Formats: sequence, C-alpha cells, structure tokens
Amino acid sequence: MLTILLNPSNPEPLYQQICTAIREDIAQGVLHPDEKLPSRRALSTHLQTSIVTVQTAYEQLAAEGYLYSRPRAGYFVDPDAPLLAHMPKETAFPSSQPAKTDPDDRIVFSTSGVDLEQFPFATWAKLSRQVLSSKQEKLLQSPPAMGLYELRAAIAAHLRAFRDIHAAPEQILVGAGTEYLLGILVQLLGASRRYAVEEPGYSKGKRILRSNGASVIDVPMDQNGLQLAALQQSGASVAHVTPSHQFPTGIIMPVRRRAELLAWASAQTDRYLIEDDYDSELRFLGKPLPSLYSMDTSGHVIYMNTFARTLAPSLRIGYVVLPPPLAKQFEQDFSFYSSSVPCFEQYTLVHFLQEGYFERHLNRMKKTYRQRQKRLTELLRSHPLGAYLHICGEAAGLHLLLEVQLPCTEQELVQAAAAAHVVVYGLSDYYETPQAVPPTPQIVLGYACLSPEELEQGTMRLLDSWLPFLRKH
Repeated sequence: MLTILLNPSNPEPLYQQICTAIREDIAQGVLHPDEKLPSRRALSTHLQTSIVTVQTAYEQLAAEGYLYSRPRAGYFVDPDAPLLAHMPKETAFPSSQPAKTDPDDRIVFSTSGVDLEQFPFATWAKLSRQVLSSKQEKLLQSPPAMGLYELRAAIAAHLRAFRDIHAAPEQILVGAGTEYLLGILVQLLGASRRYAVEEPGYSKGKRILRSNGASVIDVPMDQNGLQLAALQQSGASVAHVTPSHQFPTGIIMPVRRRAELLAWASAQTDRYLIEDDYDSELRFLGKPLPSLYSMDTSGHVIYMNTFARTLAPSLRIGYVVLPPPLAKQFEQDFSFYSSSVPCFEQYTLVHFLQEGYFERHLNRMKKTYRQRQKRLTELLRSHPLGAYLHICGEAAGLHLLLEVQLPCTEQELVQAAAAAHVVVYGLSDYYETPQAVPPTPQIVLGYACLSPEELEQGTMRLLDSWLPFLRKH
C-alpha cells in the first residue's frame, strides 16, 4: 500500500497532495512502469478520505501522462512516466535586492514625458462610448496592414492643414508608435543598407535600427543640422533626421540645409531621407519651416510622426507617409500583416481628429507648454548663475539645451543636481563617440511633465546646487 501522508490543514487540496506523493514515488523508483496502483476504494480507506478524492487524483495523473487505465483492471504506472518525473523543474531565480526608493522630493527633468493632466479624458471617454455603440462588429475585425482607411484619411487631412503635406490616405501607414514603424521601414528599405543617424541623437532609434540588422553610422552635427560633407562620405543610402527640432540639441534646420539634404537624396535613386517630425506641432515662435516631405519633388522622403508627444505616450499610435512606390511595395510585400494598433483606438482617434478635438487640444497644449517654458527660462536667467547660462532650443519642442559656462565638468553638474534630489541629463549621454562631445558642459532639460510647482522648486534647487562652482570661477 502507498505511504502517503495527507495534511488536512494544508491549503493544497487533498487530491493534489495525493498527486504530488505519487509523482515523487515514480521519480524515486518506488513505483515502477506498468505497476498497478491500489484500487480507488482501497486507497481511500487507507487514507481515510473519499473515493471521489482518489478518483480525481488518478484522473489528473492520467491526464498528465503518469498513469494509464485498463477497463475493469484499474490504474497503472505509464511506462514513460519516469521521463516526466525527471523533467527539469521551474528555474528558481535568485531573489533580487529591492529597488532603492526614490526620495519623495525627487524632481526629474525628463525629456520623454508629457503633461498627462492635460489629457482630454472626458472627451476621449465620450468618443470611446460612441465607438463602442456604433462599431461593435467592426471592432472585432482584424484591421488592414496599413491601418483603417478612415484614420489614414483623417491623418491626411490633418497633414494638409497643419504641415502643408499633400499625401493620399493610401500612402499612410499607421503603427504602434514610431519605434515600431522604424523597424518596419528597415524591413521595407532593406537591412543591407547603411543608415546615417544624427550625432548626438536619439539613442533608442539607433538601437532599433541595429536590432533590425541595419548598419548604422553616426554623422556629426553643426549649427545648421546634419553635416552634408560627412553624410556624403559616410556611404549611407538612408539618413534619419529631425529637422524641425533636433533631439537633443534643439537645432531647427534652415531651408538651405534642407535643400542640400534633398539634393543628396535625389542624386541616387536608392537614397531616402526619414524625416522624424516628432514634435513639430509644438512650435512656439513663428511659423514652422516647410517639412522635407513638402519640399521634396523626387519622392525620396519618408515622413514620420506620432501622437505620443501631443496626446499621451501610452496611446502608441504613430504613422509614416511613404512615397507612392514604397506604399505599393508595402502593400505587395507586407499586406499579410495585421495593423499593430487595435481598431478601437483607431476609430476613437478618427472622431478625435475629424470633429476638431485634436486641434483644440493642440492649441491648449501649446499655450500650456509655452507658459511653462517661459517660466523656466525666466528662472534660469534671473538666478545669480544666469549670466553663465546659455539657453538653446526655445523656438519649439518640450526640452531646452543649457550650456553652462562654469569651471566644472558635465558629470560634476549632474552629480551636484542629484545630491539636491534633482535628475538632469548631460548632452554627452546622447553621443556614441566620446571624443565628439563639446568641451563646454551642456545639460538637457525636459519640462513637459513637471507641474508649475515642481518646475519652480526643481529649477531653484538645480541652480543652487551649482553655486559652489561659481565661487571657484
């Protein structure tokens, strides 16, 4: 008779305790292949439990492959049961140390956040309810590879009105953010190409390109943007650029440099510019310069944008405008894909765009961010350190570049801020080539996700933490 010790006080059900004991007996060789197990009645009497409990245990073990049954004969150990018993168990990972708790008064000048309190929750909820009630069956269907036609048409209308970009809905590809779309573009254009990227620049974009098998080369910047001579010498056939507001320097590429880039792209049939227009809607001074796409006459510009900066990062809806030949190539080679954005979010965004909510939200956000940036620059310039600070990138976007003319290093500035419970990032963090980092320390200040109170406190604590360097001057 099997020796099984049942513990009624154990939260594990009795039948599972029986299963565990039999599995262990098989693993240890106590029970052999084809050996008959006690009958249900005999084992239940021996264990002083019900027949149903034993029956449940036997059926569970048979389902797992440890036992098999014969009509009118009972249950037997399966010949292959020892193989199951010696399968690797779940790997136990060593317990990690709990993460250090950030100070309650910690303030982060992040470049990736937005002001989530400004998100139009009431409007989005109302439109979501409308979609649920009017698009019930369509919400359960798989969206086409390039996205819902209604959304692509709404985006095309928005681009015509706000960026003077004239593109057909058939040219627009909707995807789960620009990071996802950048990977799709590598598949579309080919990973065997060499891709030029800005140095300094968007480090995650570089990693995405490389993770898709592309060869990536850093091209240095000057005061007007990507250096054309370095681009020509790079051997690249695709260049990823942010002409409207370069990240992280804040440079707005002048028209002449844009025209030079377009001439480079059109010089060979296989060259393309990927124009990342990630925060072009958030321009505060003057009218935005024409996009590369709207200036292009030869079909060598791929336009990319996202709603993450204007609505919310978690929305994960971005889009690219493809030249007609590439749009046809995508339809031919990648139409087996389903769109990576659910129908529900796509239909809701359609209403948000078509009914004018996005335009009103954008105007409200521009006003909010402009006021926030104005207050930040006032605090910087009015401080005793103001004469030693040079502010760049005020015309657009949600971050500033601060050149600090003090006798210290960038790392010392970042460390002094951290000691004051303020997190800032040095410009060197966005360089892959250390020797290319400018000698004067520069700090990147994102301000979009800070409340007015946090902005005031964080800026004063930041600058006060740097005052000791002034005394060394």
